[in-house]
Amino acid sequence: MKRTTIRDVAREAGVSVTLVSFVMNAKRGPDGKLDCPVNPDTAQRVLQVAQRLGYRRNFAAASLRSGYSNTIAVIPNDISNKFFAGISRCIEEEAQKFGYTVFFASSEEDGERLGEVIDAVMAHNVDGIIVAPCTGGEAGIARAMDAKVPVVLLDRDIEDLEGVGKVLLDDVSAGVMATQLLIDNGYRNIEMFSYTLGISSISERESGYRKAMMDNDLYDKVNIRYTTYKEAQKDVEQFLKEALEKGVEGLFLPTYSLSAEVLSSMKRLGLKTPGDMAIVGFDESDIYNLYENTVSHIVQPLKELGEKSVQTLINMIHGKPAENIILKPELITGGSTQKK
Repeated sequence: MKRTTIRDVAREAGVSVTLVSFVMNAKRGPDGKLDCPVNPDTAQRVLQVAQRLGYRRNFAAASLRSGYSNTIAVIPNDISNKFFAGISRCIEEEAQKFGYTVFFASSEEDGERLGEVIDAVMAHNVDGIIVAPCTGGEAGIARAMDAKVPVVLLDRDIEDLEGVGKVLLDDVSAGVMATQLLIDNGYRNIEMFSYTLGISSISERESGYRKAMMDNDLYDKVNIRYTTYKEAQKDVEQFLKEALEKGVEGLFLPTYSLSAEVLSSMKRLGLKTPGDMAIVGFDESDIYNLYENTVSHIVQPLKELGEKSVQTLINMIHGKPAENIILKPELITGGSTQKK
């Protein structure tokens, strides 16, 4: 079957090949409109004809001509992670509005792997990168910046890194909100389970927990127990047993995976919330509604995080300065923190 060419589109639309080329190779501006010197009605007619005829751009050739590929890369730590899976969908939908294709890859919380992934996507001439940085990944991000590829940090910050866009959650506030809810409902002996990842988002949630405890004169009750992804199941169950023995009344869990692990361990141990342990989890999940008492949790604005990261990156691709955007968390109150 003969492939539809740009000349076929021009002939069918009744315009020149040059005009079709302008339309098909045009980038979309931050307002979502085609950035090309063609009447909008004519441009729309050309796009409709191209779609009807099944025309597909030769992206490699277009990239060589324009220097742009109309592609961006998104690199979370784990694409299967519930938070990043949700936000990646939002990113893809927003990017499509601007005419961009999205490449996805995971760093697996490995700085060396993140560098390799960044090198690979740059070899494919992506126009920009959205990345959730991991410990040890600074060198790879620096290579992208040296190559003049715009970079937006999503969810996690590298504090001293300048020249990158940043779309982050106010994680200190998230930690304060979660801990203060427990305190306001009469709980005093409150611990936090966390990961030894060394990433900004979790570290700032820990800071929020400490701040709320100290603001309420609970200095001597501050305690954070650390685990790793690999050891979480074994460690969390042991942490729970030890916490109960010490009279801990409530837990703040700063990630969805830790929240799910704690709830699963409590079920295995025959524990209930809040009777045996009050809980504040993180991120949205149906699992929070499956228990006798619904689980209080912090919600991140996934849609806004995804949209803002794409918009910030596209603005940078168009030559605008990098932005630093901080979004607010939301607290959903459930039965797991009901008053004592």
